[in-house]
Amino acid sequence: MTARRTTTTEGRRRRIVELTAEAAFLRPTDIAEQLGVSAETIRRDLVALEEGGQLRRVHGGALALDVAASEPSRTDRSSINQDQKLQIAAIVAGLVAPSDIVFMDVGTTIETAAQQLAADFVGTVVTNSLAVGAALNERREVELHLLGGRVRVGEMTTYGSDALAQLRTFNASVAFIGSGGIDLEAGMTDFSSEDVEIKRTMLSRASRTYILATSDKFGTQAMRSVCSLDEVDGIVTDAALDAAVLAEYEEAGVTVLTPGRRP
Repeated sequence: MTARRTTTTEGRRRRIVELTAEAAFLRPTDIAEQLGVSAETIRRDLVALEEGGQLRRVHGGALALDVAASEPSRTDRSSINQDQKLQIAAIVAGLVAPSDIVFMDVGTTIETAAQQLAADFVGTVVTNSLAVGAALNERREVELHLLGGRVRVGEMTTYGSDALAQLRTFNASVAFIGSGGIDLEAGMTDFSSEDVEIKRTMLSRASRTYILATSDKFGTQAMRSVCSLDEVDGIVTDAALDAAVLAEYEEAGVTVLTPGRRP
């Protein structure tokens, strides 16, 4: 498709509102391609448009105002950003010692990280994700603990008092937590109230804590607050994160790990 470049900020933002209304949900990269500008320009536009009450920013992009601010389905999320998730998974593998006790919660980025744990990892993984459990099922050298509880239909995850009670019997070397949105002021946010307590408990019971978030989640907010960014040791993301955004986060004292900036 040939990019349609708009000549003014006002015209471009008006066109973004029109495109979002037509498609219901769009990613910044989709909009940038259609309008012939950078994805970072579009992210700034989305912030301004949300502040003006013209659309809603959510995980991965923008929603028209008449669309519920709900998370895209697991099937849809599994099919996007695969290269970025693999980049994140490679960093995660380097953060895990062979005998670590590891918390991994839920989400397709977490699932990819579980699949890519180093071959010499012989430690313990505690998770409330059935998909993470399936990814590690054949790793006989790994001690796997799957938290029981009520199952979120369609998400392959467990939650609730039973899962929390089991989780509180563990302490971890490191926790890797999936995210619905990352924002300097709002911190880490997510969509599901059921998942939030699991995330908070994992964060509180691990010696080191990292948020896993593809670069398109920076500058977005989901409905539920999880924690402020100064409560974690760092954010692991992919190489597509804009340099200006990276500098902004580091200036605020937030450690951001990318393929070119590993510990």
